[in-house]
Amino acid sequence: MEFKFIFGREEKDQDQKYALEAPRRRPMNDDDRDDFVAIDFETMTHRRTSACAIGMVKVIDAEIVKQYYSIINPVRDENTDKEPNLTIHGIDLATAEKADTFAEIFEEIRHFIGQWPIVCHNKNTDIAILNSLMEYYGLEGIDTSKVICTYELTGKSLSECCKQYGIKEDRHHNALWDAETCARIYLELIGKPVIFKGGTSVFGKDSAKLEKKKIDSSNRKRLDDAEIENKDNIFYNATIVITGDFEKFPNRDELAAKLQSLGARITSSISRKTTHLLVGEGAGPRKLERVRELQDDGYEIIILREHEFAHIIP
Repeated sequence: MEFKFIFGREEKDQDQKYALEAPRRRPMNDDDRDDFVAIDFETMTHRRTSACAIGMVKVIDAEIVKQYYSIINPVRDENTDKEPNLTIHGIDLATAEKADTFAEIFEEIRHFIGQWPIVCHNKNTDIAILNSLMEYYGLEGIDTSKVICTYELTGKSLSECCKQYGIKEDRHHNALWDAETCARIYLELIGKPVIFKGGTSVFGKDSAKLEKKKIDSSNRKRLDDAEIENKDNIFYNATIVITGDFEKFPNRDELAAKLQSLGARITSSISRKTTHLLVGEGAGPRKLERVRELQDDGYEIIILREHEFAHIIP
């Protein structure tokens, strides 16, 4: 039974273990903060060597380009048979013992991380697990000195960070979900909201389909002042672009109509006249990229996520 999954734009031949990455959709930038690998482990017991799953995401130029997930056959200890952490991550011992050991997948992990800095949420746990496993099996080749800890940067739990940045917390303690979430948090901290490979999160929805949802032309134009009851809001006289999927506003046309009633004009593309970009799950990567370009040129475009604007809209 196979438990390893490698997701990436270069993984077209499943029999091919490694391959060169495809060309990026945009030029490389000179900000090396947005090149890293985010990592997360789950354990069967409290011991660091009892890792039973690993998740990793590779981020290049603020874009998630590849994901890796594997269940791990844990090193046994006095609590293994009791499965004390089963209720946390849902990985039972019978399943884990059919998987490869950490030593057997180490080369895949080492190759995936390469020379990139490692990002995790609480290095005292994840990096301690990584170091403990390498020491236990006598392995080397992964540099754990260049570690960025989002817990240290925020002082908040992963759940608290999800609330702060409007990340839907539906797969917590799945190692791959936690790794992706950690990457998203770090990119938020450096001011570069995540761009997903092909516009798709590993647990998200296909943003290419979401972007095809049309807004009726009648809901795009700005209303006359006489038709606007409440002018005391941030969307009055704003020019807004909507991208992604919103939990409270599943119908994009209805969202546009509500914004219109507040005095906004809705457009489909980013321009110098854009004042706000409303960003949902699976947001269009090209829109985020264009906003960043205009922001770099001095245009003040505000990026808002659902938790930041939902309370304003009736």
